Amino acid sequence: MLFVGAFAPLPRHTRQAVAGRRRCVRLFNSFSGTQNDFLREKKAVAVSYITDLEGDKAYLERYVRVSKVLDFCPSTKDDDFPYEECITFSQDNGMMVFGGDLWDKGGFDLYVARQLLNLKKRFPNRVFFVMGNRDINKLRILQELGWEKQNNGKVPKHPGIIWFKGTGRVGDPNGTLPSDDPVERLDWILGKTMGSPDAFEHRKSELKWELQQEKASTPKTITDLDVVNSYRRSCHPDGEMGHFLANAHLALQIGPMLVLHGSLPLTDEVLAKNRTNGNGSSLWDDLSFCMPWIRPGESAAADHGVRTIQEWLDALNKFCHEQVHEWKNDIHRLETSIGVEPVIWSFQGGYSFGPPYGGLIQYGMGMTPDQKKNPTVVYNTFTPQGMPLEFDPDYDSKEMAQCTREFFDRARIQLILSGHKPQGDMPSPIRVDSSSWVLCCDTSYSGETIWIDNEEDRSNIGRGQALSFRGEHAVSEVLVHLSISDDDVSRLESVVYHGVLSDGRDYETVNLLEHVDDSTIGQVAPQNLVPSEIDSPHHGRWWTKSIFSDGSLLFHAGEGFKVWNYPSKQRSWNFSSSKSEDTK
Repeated sequence: MLFVGAFAPLPRHTRQAVAGRRRCVRLFNSFSGTQNDFLREKKAVAVSYITDLEGDKAYLERYVRVSKVLDFCPSTKDDDFPYEECITFSQDNGMMVFGGDLWDKGGFDLYVARQLLNLKKRFPNRVFFVMGNRDINKLRILQELGWEKQNNGKVPKHPGIIWFKGTGRVGDPNGTLPSDDPVERLDWILGKTMGSPDAFEHRKSELKWELQQEKASTPKTITDLDVVNSYRRSCHPDGEMGHFLANAHLALQIGPMLVLHGSLPLTDEVLAKNRTNGNGSSLWDDLSFCMPWIRPGESAAADHGVRTIQEWLDALNKFCHEQVHEWKNDIHRLETSIGVEPVIWSFQGGYSFGPPYGGLIQYGMGMTPDQKKNPTVVYNTFTPQGMPLEFDPDYDSKEMAQCTREFFDRARIQLILSGHKPQGDMPSPIRVDSSSWVLCCDTSYSGETIWIDNEEDRSNIGRGQALSFRGEHAVSEVLVHLSISDDDVSRLESVVYHGVLSDGRDYETVNLLEHVDDSTIGQVAPQNLVPSEIDSPHHGRWWTKSIFSDGSLLFHAGEGFKVWNYPSKQRSWNFSSSKSEDTK
């Protein structure tokens, strides 16, 4: 008999690997890198993780206020940090990881960037960043907008962008090209090509707010051109976004924990090729598919010496660091050249066209110029349809779940933290196997979460006056506790998340690692505890999202960007009515 929500049978070699992991009590060899130095120094650390801030000052401040690792303290104000308070650590063994997407929707991009950069500056071996797509695409700003001293502030000629070709929209290379007015150009870049229609006005409001904080005796008016020049400065290699990118990774591994902005690079095309190879090999035997920046025909192993998952993670970060360095050099070269126009990458796109850093811009995109899904860790997601359906044992295709389990085994990791795709008002777990988890943590649509509650009539308080979709109340902190032994073997001790839900109630979850055998957390919910598929708003299954510290449960369902919460007070698990008659 197969329980709904139970794991599908694992291949023998996978079962043996999992069993071995149990025998060593979830101990893993630690890997090199400065991100592991503090763990080695302290022997035990508490990592606070947050992702997809998107310039939301109010959310960042709520996050720090509820944090068990971070706090605010008085700051030393200067021109680079004009704020009364700065973030600090409340624990001497605390670390902080930001998972990417720094700007665009929350109204205070500069404030959020400066707070994180200031923390990184003071605690360089305790604070780490991962790049998101909204960070990488800012590499386009100067090449498409120009810089303050270029031709008296004029913008470069823009030939249009490839993904608008044939659409008839402004920016279609065969139609109306973008305006040469710098204000109109920036507004078009942000609103029409970066999914940030309010970013221009948000920056203008933030600049006004900064002036108010200065309390200058002579009032100054913020103009649209001030906004243009603010973006030119902040998206310069020497500006806030430049410093962020220079300090960020594409993949960050701390002991048995891996942080990605999106997910593993398992697109439908990649999985389809794996399905038809017919030779019984693993997808991860040849890592060329997840290094899309290498030349066609090149091999990850033969041409780049990349044969293992660890070597691939190192190659990812080497690629992004080299590309950011190329961007810095190219901008400084153009600044000192007279009459030289930048090459605009978006005209053709791809990994080989345009400036020497065009490969990283392409890596941050969801699609390639030939309209294929891009196999990247930045834009892919573990919940492409709003839920982790491909991890449902009854799902038609088993490749995603199988390949993910194999990745965990080969990488010797136990936890992936990711963002990018909204999950409602709290993180969503996916149970990969008996001791491994994915935790999807983008809560940027908290204010849109829909509650279905027949017991207490719980409901979302709403967005209120918030500039972003998060609303004014919801906040979540993910806390990961790690330890390391004297012989350099690291261990995942606990994974807990806590904060405030969209209905205004405080919450704290149990430790994921302590609920392996007695619950379906991170799996399909038992049918006797949730509405039937026909009575559900999405007409599908529910997922067990959390067991709270009081023993109550929360189930969720997703469809696109919609997320429904279904709470239950039941504190015991009765699977008797959850069994499937399927005897696979």
